[in-house]
Amino acid sequence: MDLSTTTREDMDASLPAVVDQLSSLLNLDLGQAEDHIAAGLVRKGRSLIEHGQRPTKDTPAFGVFLYLRDTAAVARRLLWIYAEREG
Repeated sequence: MDLSTTTREDMDASLPAVVDQLSSLLNLDLGQAEDHIAAGLVRKGRSLIEHGQRPTKDTPAFGVFLYLRDTAAVARRLLWIYAEREG
């Protein structure tokens, strides 16, 4: 998504899918017991999902954009870790 051309409605519509994808990755064994990088990413992912950081209708569009960016970045890194572990 590009902030300059994406509407708030587009961001709100993509939010559930991005959160679901991250949630799915957090339910996998990513080796976080042995790997401090994976452990940190899992903590960050859980924080994004579980600790009230999700945007609300009152969150400015830029805040929603940042949340989506952060959530997608953590998911992308966790997916890379999963792919490396599973081959």
